[in-house]
Amino acid sequence: MTRTRLSPKSLAAYVFASFLTILCVAFTLKLWQADWRVPLTYYGEANYNGMLVKSVLDFGWHVDNPAMAAPGELNLRDVPMMDNNLLFALIKLIGLFTKDYGLALNLFYLLTFPLVTLSAMVALRQLGISQLSAIFASVLYSVLPYHFVRGQHHLFLSAYFLVPLAVMVVLWLVMGKLSLIDAASGKFRLNWREPKLIASVVICLLVSASGTYYAFFTCFFLVIAACIAAIRQRNWRGLVLPVAMITVIFGGLMANLLPSMLYLRQHGDTPIVRRAAIDAELYSFRLSQLLLPVSGHRVALLAKLKAAFNQRQFINENDDATLGMIGLVGFLTLFGWLLIRKPELRHWETDGSGGLLSNLSVMNLAAILLATFGSLSALVALVITPKIRAYNRISIFIAFFSLLTVAWLLDRFTEKFVRPASRQLAFAGCLLIVLMIGVFDQTSARFVPDYPKNKAEFASDQKFMRQLQASLPAGAMIFQLPFVPFPESPKVGKMFDYDHARGYLHSQGLRWSYGAMQGRDDEAWQKLLIAKSTAELIEAIALSGFQGLYLNREGFGDAKVESEIEIVLGKPQFVSDNGRLIFFDLRSFGAQLHTKYGEQFAAKREEALHPLLLVWVEGCSELEGPPDNPYRWCSAIGELEITNGSAQARQVKLETTFATENEATLVISGLLNEQVKTSKEPLAFSRSLTIPPGKHRIHFRSDARRVLAPGDFRYLVLKLSNFKITTERE
Repeated sequence: MTRTRLSPKSLAAYVFASFLTILCVAFTLKLWQADWRVPLTYYGEANYNGMLVKSVLDFGWHVDNPAMAAPGELNLRDVPMMDNNLLFALIKLIGLFTKDYGLALNLFYLLTFPLVTLSAMVALRQLGISQLSAIFASVLYSVLPYHFVRGQHHLFLSAYFLVPLAVMVVLWLVMGKLSLIDAASGKFRLNWREPKLIASVVICLLVSASGTYYAFFTCFFLVIAACIAAIRQRNWRGLVLPVAMITVIFGGLMANLLPSMLYLRQHGDTPIVRRAAIDAELYSFRLSQLLLPVSGHRVALLAKLKAAFNQRQFINENDDATLGMIGLVGFLTLFGWLLIRKPELRHWETDGSGGLLSNLSVMNLAAILLATFGSLSALVALVITPKIRAYNRISIFIAFFSLLTVAWLLDRFTEKFVRPASRQLAFAGCLLIVLMIGVFDQTSARFVPDYPKNKAEFASDQKFMRQLQASLPAGAMIFQLPFVPFPESPKVGKMFDYDHARGYLHSQGLRWSYGAMQGRDDEAWQKLLIAKSTAELIEAIALSGFQGLYLNREGFGDAKVESEIEIVLGKPQFVSDNGRLIFFDLRSFGAQLHTKYGEQFAAKREEALHPLLLVWVEGCSELEGPPDNPYRWCSAIGELEITNGSAQARQVKLETTFATENEATLVISGLLNEQVKTSKEPLAFSRSLTIPPGKHRIHFRSDARRVLAPGDFRYLVLKLSNFKITTERE
């Protein structure tokens, strides 16, 4: 067993491994071309993560952002991300040195590469791997396709530096290096001064604050470890420590997510956090995706091979599961170890690897059985929870198993063929060449950001937003068109999701309408506004206190809306250099409205700010169907939340039609109490009711059969068509 004490020689090895990693990343991404204050990726989810980084820098944390979702404010408790609190703390630490979000975002992402290398080095050395082999494997592990493809789009998945340490703890447990049972007496023995026990508890706590997926997969492998330990020892006591570790991770995860859980318990969840069981199939991976080369491989023949495979259905983020040819050697070795060596469970410690490969091969097989298409993950999603859906992300654990195996093979080769000191230097040089080949194989020219395009877009947006900020008072609200749901929206026109976040990213002290959370009052309010004619919309937002109107031309198929705005407001005050963004100042128009309505202005503002808001909070799908006959499906249970934000009760008329697959009873309760009979024949329903100030709910309960629609995995029971609530004027 290699000594793992941190001597000056060992410290030099860690520094050298980090330096090699930085060098590989710099050449892969051509970082000398980068402007460090411009994000490496400037579209899509990278802008969402940029928003999170800037929120931490501006407001101390990412949860509350008063600069977005105006006239309300963005509350990210609806989208639980507190499972990444350790990573947010790291961003906050970077924020001590810079308040520039682009620089902070780039530093965080690039820092994850040496952090992965260092943690992999620690794990490999603790597991008995020599320094040279550990450097080789840890550098390759940090520059996997997974790391580059996730990039700044999946920023927190890129920060997988705790995965090697989690695997180390699992292997300590399963190999008997960490136990609460005394080998001689068979009794429990708890020694809190045991370094491995202290380190394991700390690592489990850190894992619990570094993302739900990595915490979930760590717990999965701890379950496998517990089963192996209990079977080998033929004693249930072998379950205690792994179960305790799972409890620490789960408890820490729940503690991190508690603010979101309490918020969602009080207010109900939103459509954006609901997942379908079928997602576990869509975001699983195929075994072939581990074995095939990286997309866009530098060797043309391999690039064509992967491109041909990617013509298949359900190719998504699972494309980055590629292990690379060196990782593939370790992966196939683990399969061969099980199939050819067939190690006996009771004698794993004498299997020739000290039990390392036997345990790794079982863990590797368990990961494949869990995460591949049509495997155990589909059952977990169906029976336990669909919220864990992207099982392809377990590939980063499989990659570590594989490269750990490669490192072990290198050590065995060294022991047998590189014993004389005269050969060691030559072997190290050869290994460096193989490392460069491995980096060449794992990376692709497509990983290089389009620096000129990014910088040009960034500079155009920055100049435009600075013009807005200079022309408006602090705290001014700006309404953004087109309306884009938040978060996770398909492209609107030519706009990428989160393009509207650029307003906040380039400004300070302004408030933006983008960021209205799906399924909440802010979104319902904005949807009411955009349903109006252009002239009515402009008047409503001006009455609501907005001082500017921002329009992204790429969100529209033509100039119709822009022309209609110009009829009311005249020509825009500012146009971005690239012609995509335009801005209209609403202040003079607001003054005209004040004059127009006189004493009624306050009442008009109240009416604009606090219309009756309808939010389907439980059991019902989004609106679908043609505009002249829209409908929504509900399950056996559905709930509608109605918000009357004014100080006065409102008399309204509720109108809709109900339909079910068979004759059934529909019970309506809450604000309205009715019981009606429904069937396939649509039942027209109309009632007048009073909506007091505040929030109120109408509950729908139907005992009808489920409607089975091919390819539709929703639980469809009750169909509501042309649902509307209109205010009855006195």
